[in-house]
Amino acid sequence: MMRTMCLLLSGSWDTRSQPIAAAEPEARVDFESGNGFPNRARRTRSEQRRSPAQPARYPCRMTARPRIPLLAWAAVSALALALLAVSASLGATVYGVPPVVSIVVALLHSAGLLLAVRFPVVGVAVAVVGAVSELNALAATGAAPWPVPVATTIGFAATLGIAALQGQWLISTAGGILTAGTALAVTLARGQRLAVGPVIADLIVFVALAGLAILIALFARSWIRNRQRLAEAEEASELSLARRQVAEERTRIAREMHDVVAHGMSVIQVQAASARYRHPGISNEVASEFDELAATARLALGEMRTLLGVLRADGDAEDAPQPGLAELPELVSRSRAELLDRLPAEVRQSVDPFPALTVYRVVQESLGNVARHAPGADAVVELDLDPEADALIVRVRNTALPGRAVPTADPSGHGIRGMRERVVALGGVLTAEPSPDGGFAVAALVPLHPQSPEARTP
Repeated sequence: MMRTMCLLLSGSWDTRSQPIAAAEPEARVDFESGNGFPNRARRTRSEQRRSPAQPARYPCRMTARPRIPLLAWAAVSALALALLAVSASLGATVYGVPPVVSIVVALLHSAGLLLAVRFPVVGVAVAVVGAVSELNALAATGAAPWPVPVATTIGFAATLGIAALQGQWLISTAGGILTAGTALAVTLARGQRLAVGPVIADLIVFVALAGLAILIALFARSWIRNRQRLAEAEEASELSLARRQVAEERTRIAREMHDVVAHGMSVIQVQAASARYRHPGISNEVASEFDELAATARLALGEMRTLLGVLRADGDAEDAPQPGLAELPELVSRSRAELLDRLPAEVRQSVDPFPALTVYRVVQESLGNVARHAPGADAVVELDLDPEADALIVRVRNTALPGRAVPTADPSGHGIRGMRERVVALGGVLTAEPSPDGGFAVAALVPLHPQSPEARTP
């Protein structure tokens, strides 16, 4: 009963599980097609707009508009049908009301009860009209409860209770007072020939049941609201606890990164920067290599400090400048690779910072993999625009070294996996595999305008 009233008040929970899109099979690079992407990745901008939104990842949600559950509709409908049958028959057989009038009045009672479930004000108004009409049509009799029949008392009280349960208790109270006043006036006008006791008892029962229905509805509404507030407070407490745990974990990660990674990078930077002074006999070429190593270590240390600040600030730190397309030439030059930039200038200026950062990280990780797995190999970085898919195309290829086996992607590493996660978060595609000439190639299709909210955290 309480569950039905709760659902009437606040709507229902849609517990249908939302389907989670299955992971799309990994695309393979087609180096003969010219851009390294399968046709399914080359969607036009209009197709992207027409594609369905990502399904919700939460199994339950509160519907925007309350839905009356089937059980509640069934209960109210059964009561309305019973009220229609009993009221119409009693009015015509016991109270001397013409059959047509009796049926119309019974229909008004039933309609008011049903309307109160969805439109409480209208339902109460219709019920009041039906009750007042019935009170004026019934003939005074001592053979049955008068001036208010039992069926009318029960149906009217149920209508007032349903309306009060939905917050319309003032309307319900006003409707009850108006109907009780009409019943009293009818009693004073036409009840002189009847015994006073049964008439007064009938009026008291009518007023008592109507008032009790309103009071029960108010109590149930208050109880339901308190339960909702308690549930919200518990949810807020759990969310606060989860955030605190996340903050503690982020602080721990920041401390570990500072103690291990940052310290090691500092040692590398210091030793590389002082190599030409500690070893005066090294050649200029070797000294330049050490200088580039020191510059790379300094850049990594700067990014590491920014990351540590964000981790320790729990998201409240100011956003530090992030690298993007403007920093690509320096990154490629530092890695002694070749940059083929075919991106139009107007597109470059309008690129969102999140796709730009993703492109930079893909190139950075790819060139780092070249330095680790194929030192000395020639690398080429290509940046282009795919106008049909409204996306950036970035490709990083390196040649094969003589006498070395064809490289393969290491599934246990985090570099390629991290790149793919960044690109997929923006709604793009990334592929990484050996090229036909024995080298290795990474190709990414990065949308210029990310579609999903997850794209805001590359």
